[in-house]
Amino acid sequence: MIGKVKIGKSFGGICRYVFGEDKQAEVLATEGVRGTSAEGMAADFNAQRELNPNLGRAVMHVALAWQPGEELSNDRVAELARAYLKAMKVNADNTQWALVRHKDQAHPHAHLVVNRVDNDGATVSDQHNYRKSMEACRKLEKQYGLVSAQEVGQDNRRAQREELPARAAAKLYVQDALSRHLPHATSTEELTAALERDGIGVQAKYQKGTLQAVVFAHEGHHLKGSELSRAYSGNNLAETIAAQRDQVQQQRVELSTAGQQYGQHRVALDLEAFGREYAAQKQQAEKEQQQAQERTAPQQSPKPPRPTVERSGGYGIGD
Repeated sequence: MIGKVKIGKSFGGICRYVFGEDKQAEVLATEGVRGTSAEGMAADFNAQRELNPNLGRAVMHVALAWQPGEELSNDRVAELARAYLKAMKVNADNTQWALVRHKDQAHPHAHLVVNRVDNDGATVSDQHNYRKSMEACRKLEKQYGLVSAQEVGQDNRRAQREELPARAAAKLYVQDALSRHLPHATSTEELTAALERDGIGVQAKYQKGTLQAVVFAHEGHHLKGSELSRAYSGNNLAETIAAQRDQVQQQRVELSTAGQQYGQHRVALDLEAFGREYAAQKQQAEKEQQQAQERTAPQQSPKPPRPTVERSGGYGIGD
């Protein structure tokens, strides 16, 4: 599953696009907007937008796609969209959104349009959308048993690299590694260590403790960060890492706490199970010991009954 997020300004433009006659469009679900026409939907989005007129880029547009061959019903796609919004920290019950499925291309996909002005006039955050969307898709793939887009993409990219000239293949390899490791890095040192594990060298230039320029090396090819992408220049890498540091560290704390709680719970369950098993084994051992003692004990003949003496009356003294 893939979720490509774009933040824009025009509800009219995106609504006209998703309702395009050549798209074989089908409205699957809406919240707070009409799904009968592009004009009506855009008008509803814009009416709520007035609650926060200073937010210029109020449109969140997500293109959701899954692998060819995965036959998902409309209800299933709508369920996935709601789950995706939840994973993206968007309250699907407190802002407007619409889900429109397109059938004009070979790969199955749908478009999710979300108002970044919620029902209370507050702004729906768009921070770290790329990373959050990627994590949400990986989570939903496992939850709903979907084909992993990441694995398919890696296979396709690997095949693509084999057809490219050596330098272009090295460039693609480094780009893929950066896209995997950068969203989880809290320092340039962490990013460097992760890249080196993938066979990529890093030559960094610092000025007053801040990363200014970076060159990546792979299989004899040296590539400037800006050559790979503007996002991978020294300055932009430093800004990205600084911006996501607190959130990544918080996620690690939450994962560590969850892991500890799970471990403690498992230990408690294991101890409880061990106690039950030990008690049952002890009881069985005692029973078997008692049975063995009964089998080996000497058979004792029953004692004859004691004779009874009947006393008759006699003469008393002095009679």
